[in-house]
Amino acid sequence: MTAQSIESTVARLTAVDDLRIRHFDDEAVVLDPLSWDAHLLNPAAIAVLELLLEAPRSEHEIAGFLDKALQPEERPHAKAHAHRLVGELQSLGLVRRVEALASENR
Repeated sequence: MTAQSIESTVARLTAVDDLRIRHFDDEAVVLDPLSWDAHLLNPAAIAVLELLLEAPRSEHEIAGFLDKALQPEERPHAKAHAHRLVGELQSLGLVRRVEALASENR
């Protein structure tokens, strides 16, 4: 990969296809029908997953989304929360990275 192609791509995140989500009070159960894995997610994780179901986003965009949703005292930690949530959702197999051209991110 050349330096130009590295600069022209940006890592984006997206939810995997065909997830089934069932809400229960503040939490939700997410079922991956391909693997039959089910996961109980807290409100922050389900909000991020639903955001990624709408469209691929960068981790920076996820942090901005969380910054608006978090309580004022938690907002300085939005970037760390986004990084942790993305890592957890990836480890569960619910979110994957995709590459998008930088021009697509405008």
